[in-house]
Amino acid sequence: MSVVLSQKPSWPRHGSKSNNALPLEEALKFHQTTRHFDYNATIVLVGSRGSGKRSLAFIGATHLGRRLVTEDQYFQQVTGLSRKDYLSKYGSREFGRQNVEVLQRMLEDNETGSIIECGMSSLARESQNTLRHYAETHPVIHILRNPARIRLLLNLKDSEAARLEQADKSHQSCSNFEYYNLQDSNCECHVEEISQDRQIPNYSFALKDAKQDFSRFLDKITGLGAKQSAYESPFSVDALPPENRPYTYAIPLSLSDLTNGAIDLPQLDSGGDAIELKVDMLTPNILTIVSKEVARIRRTLGIPIIFHIDEILSNDVSAIISLLYHAIRLGVEYLVIPLWLEDNTIREIVHVRGETKIIGQFIDKKAVSWQDQMWISKFERAKQFDCHIVRLLRTALTIEDNTDVQAFASRVAAISTRQPKLIAYNLGPLGKASVIANTIFSPVTHPAIRQKDSRPENFLITAQEAMENLYETGVLDGLKFVTFGRHVNYSLSPMMHETAYAHLGMKGQYYRYTGSSLDELAALSQDPHFGGAGISQPFKVEIMSRCVAHSRHAKAIGASNTITPLRALPDGSADFLLNQANRRGHAGPVCAWFADNTDFLGILACLRRNATPRNVVQPSKTTGLVIGAGGMARASIYAMILLGCRNIFIYNRTLKNAEIVADHFNSWAGALSANGRVVSVLRTRNEPWPAEYQQPTFLVSCVPAHEVEIHSPADFEVPEQWLGSPSGGVALELAYKPLNTPLVRQIRRFRQKTGRAWVMVDGLEFIPAQGFAQFELMTGRRAPRAQMRAAAENNYEKVTGATTDSMV
Repeated sequence: MSVVLSQKPSWPRHGSKSNNALPLEEALKFHQTTRHFDYNATIVLVGSRGSGKRSLAFIGATHLGRRLVTEDQYFQQVTGLSRKDYLSKYGSREFGRQNVEVLQRMLEDNETGSIIECGMSSLARESQNTLRHYAETHPVIHILRNPARIRLLLNLKDSEAARLEQADKSHQSCSNFEYYNLQDSNCECHVEEISQDRQIPNYSFALKDAKQDFSRFLDKITGLGAKQSAYESPFSVDALPPENRPYTYAIPLSLSDLTNGAIDLPQLDSGGDAIELKVDMLTPNILTIVSKEVARIRRTLGIPIIFHIDEILSNDVSAIISLLYHAIRLGVEYLVIPLWLEDNTIREIVHVRGETKIIGQFIDKKAVSWQDQMWISKFERAKQFDCHIVRLLRTALTIEDNTDVQAFASRVAAISTRQPKLIAYNLGPLGKASVIANTIFSPVTHPAIRQKDSRPENFLITAQEAMENLYETGVLDGLKFVTFGRHVNYSLSPMMHETAYAHLGMKGQYYRYTGSSLDELAALSQDPHFGGAGISQPFKVEIMSRCVAHSRHAKAIGASNTITPLRALPDGSADFLLNQANRRGHAGPVCAWFADNTDFLGILACLRRNATPRNVVQPSKTTGLVIGAGGMARASIYAMILLGCRNIFIYNRTLKNAEIVADHFNSWAGALSANGRVVSVLRTRNEPWPAEYQQPTFLVSCVPAHEVEIHSPADFEVPEQWLGSPSGGVALELAYKPLNTPLVRQIRRFRQKTGRAWVMVDGLEFIPAQGFAQFELMTGRRAPRAQMRAAAENNYEKVTGATTDSMV
């Protein structure tokens, strides 16, 4: 006996006349449907067994705060039987029919606010027809994975694996996005391979990278990332897209070099603001190769991708068009469309771009002068297709061509004040000056990349050389930065920041200043070359009243650890904040300060990255504990709120200070909690954990482990009755002098005694995490993370006088 389900006439159902697979031309037409969806439209994941759909659906639902709907669970909910039992009871034919009906019902009942993981029913033609229509109004993501890995996971014979791989190709025609799942170990289940400490080699759990990658992918295709950027500090590098920031760089990488192992991607960290992937080869499985390499770039570098099909493939127009559509399926940030394509083709591609931005490109091969009207006509052609950016290139024949291209850019600026942005420079060894003068995605190479041939476009400089030239010619000014506080002699910031300056080719100085009053900082900032300050204890709260503007983060926290100068216009007033942000790197009189906070970003990164799947945040249940009541404690509470935690407890040895912090956040964010309170105070160390709340799975200690002012170092350990979480959690120690604090030793002992899975994160992981963001706020340049982290670790013993030996 089968279950009868209600039917909606809007989608073709089981038994309709349109059951056959789509012909090739209709499949292409399907891929030309728009990718603009309602912000809360349900997201569907399809793919073969073993692709990791369920784990990714779990990650996505958690990240977006949506319902997780799996087809297996829904089948049993509707029919009252598991798939296995239903098949045994009713036979394969009825089971197949019921599968299709359940899928259709599942889609109808969950049109918004959900992430749906489709099972085997997505291989049925009737189901795929339904999914095609669903994809007209919803994101449907095809999950790919290395076939060899799937074969190993499922223990398949070669013939079975081949059939599964062939069947999976049908998912391309019923999906509008594609995600290549690189997580090749344990992504199919919610395992917790947790090591004991940060310095132990296997310090991670299996889903950590997949969680970061897939969350970013969802943010991109839904437009959520752009919406979140709008709320960032105007000084954040993510507040504006790269094309709206001055002097951004793109590193061209050829697909052939990536696939043959000629490029070591990790070495390209911080080499540019984007990667330009140049497809320069065609093979029968080129689309899958492209999917995998895009995934590798995203995982390794985490910066935008410009997708560009090399001119050497221009004779194969159909292949170019297929690749352009495929790039949109992958959700690349930027897509280069050659302007020699037919008008209708360009319009159709732009129509389905989704959140991908279009770069219209024309490369002149006839050496037409920049003074010729032809260049204006090419710009206008790109403009009529609503391109976001126009890129016009020609090979320089003389040095004077560099002056001509700048004159051309000025002419364009006079006739087009907004969209599209213009990229224009000369190719070849004589065009170097025009590449340096160009401000958007200037092409740069990297020491790790060998320039293989003598094509004009391969005569590139590095981003470091380009920046050095800007300082040498006075386009940018060398600035002075300071870490300011009462006890800053052990600060690692100077080493991290100056390492970053050298790596990026910047001129800058970063020094420590021990001060007793903010008046001393005010005097320092009168230097026209003052670039900003890192604020240390005890000034993080006090500095707020000295600043005329604050980021929304600093305002919510009530404390600032980073200030940037606001420079005066000729009349003495301050310019708009976005204009100020785009003028970083320029000296001038300082008229005010802007307050920001990166402490919370470092804490957020440490908690988010080390939280295991079992301890995923559930707003009504997850509990956090913060020790301390200063600026770092405020940042910790704010980070937990951003994670979704709505039950946070604070303990401080001075009860009044804890109550002040709790009152601050309850007045700001109390509406987020059902009882109007997000922060509660633990009055003494002896009281039991409140019975109506779960034990904390996030613990952050903000207690200095060294002497501060007149206070002796705090020999603090958490009462064991507050460590009862059966699944453990993340314990973050913000003190880093010494690293082996009483709390670190306690958590290690407690973990060994109870076997509970506490991940211990020490201060030497936190310091670089907040330092990256601080560098970016001060300079407007993307931080070279590997180099800054190494600088902190390599200089730790010399600066602090402590050792890391006891951590191992």
